Amino acid sequence: MGQISDLQKRDALARLLDDSHLEGTDRLRAFLTYIVEEELSGRGADIRGKTIAQDVYGRDTADGVDPENIVRVDARRLRQLLELHYEGSGKHDPIRLCIDTGGYRPRFEAALTSPDMVDPANARGAWFPVAAFTSGGIIGAVLAAFLIQDERPVVQEPSPGNLTSAEPYLLQRAAIYEKSPTALQAFNLANQARAMIFPIFDRPRQLLVLSVFERVIELDPDYFGGYAGAAQALATLAVLTPPSEDKDNYAKAAMELANEAVRLAPDQAWSQSAKSWAYFADRDYEAALTLGRRASHLDPDDGAVLDFLGAVALFSGEFEEAVEIADRQSLLDSSNQRFANRNISGAANFHLGDYRKTIERFEEAKQLGDPLSAPSLAYTVAAMSALGRDRDARARLAELERAWPNAPIDEMLRNTHSNAEHADAVVQELIRLGWISPSGRHSTSQ
Repeated sequence: MGQISDLQKRDALARLLDDSHLEGTDRLRAFLTYIVEEELSGRGADIRGKTIAQDVYGRDTADGVDPENIVRVDARRLRQLLELHYEGSGKHDPIRLCIDTGGYRPRFEAALTSPDMVDPANARGAWFPVAAFTSGGIIGAVLAAFLIQDERPVVQEPSPGNLTSAEPYLLQRAAIYEKSPTALQAFNLANQARAMIFPIFDRPRQLLVLSVFERVIELDPDYFGGYAGAAQALATLAVLTPPSEDKDNYAKAAMELANEAVRLAPDQAWSQSAKSWAYFADRDYEAALTLGRRASHLDPDDGAVLDFLGAVALFSGEFEEAVEIADRQSLLDSSNQRFANRNISGAANFHLGDYRKTIERFEEAKQLGDPLSAPSLAYTVAAMSALGRDRDARARLAELERAWPNAPIDEMLRNTHSNAEHADAVVQELIRLGWISPSGRHSTSQ
């Protein structure tokens, strides 16, 4: 902050107030102006929800309601409007204003003015937690060589006479090849690595996928897919990591990489989906849903985008939406080993009380070779238990414990669901059948 003058900060505010997204939002404009003026006056550290409620909205506890609730709601709206501004008309603004989740104090940062300012050679030190990349580059390079062997042969340049009849994927790859052979290699590798992200409840898998996306960034630092994929893997690692400095580092790195993906390709569904998942890792479920829905509108046929949106909807408690997204017929025709839609549908139906549908969906997933994880089986066990099928439930529980011994299912579910009661609904059924949590504690609702 010290390197940015007050004049530059005021200019950043003025650019935001001129944005059409803030037209007609007098309260949000007042909110934004207030926190900037407080910061410039040296009182930024004292900005609180209570002070905003009193000074901007003229509200206090005497009104009989929580005066800070409206502040929290407006802060979320402002963060979303800031994103829209910097992804659109403000993408070339020299100074950016940020309002970090969990507080209201404005933060100013100098924006990257050109892609050349992103140094891929320093990417690991700048963005990635060291523990995730002890030998990530080596693993990524070796796995890259292995994966590329499975890629369909590429016709580098279809002849002009055959261009219109060539398959779309050939046209796409031929266009990328014109940029450079390494760009094509990065594109192919990123799409193969993307197919490996699910199931998300698999830490070694996420570390491996992360190393592959690091290799993609090394091959083509201008390709948004490398940053988007790495952001999703890092965000998943943040979700899977207990509260700690490592968890915070994963979440921060995920958001920084997602922002880079959006900077490079704001109109790509994968970029928006990556940022949605980064918000999810930070437990900002509202922002995650907003960007996830935007991504699905940008490309309604992208199964990976739909899966991440379905997962966000599921864990946000939007169960009907999760079912609608997951059950789109186009993804239910046959085996789709890269997608998790049946798992999402099964879990959402459990929370809607349709236990038979839950079992049906997870059985379909198993038969068709979809990604499975410990929580997948846990939901099946819980559904059987809820239906009174204790014998079947115990048999499946034994299968779960053989496949994933000591899996901390309770912690996995509590770390992802916005409402702990939704996680406990599953865990309580397991406990009733005799399951013992490796964490040594039972559901909080017991």
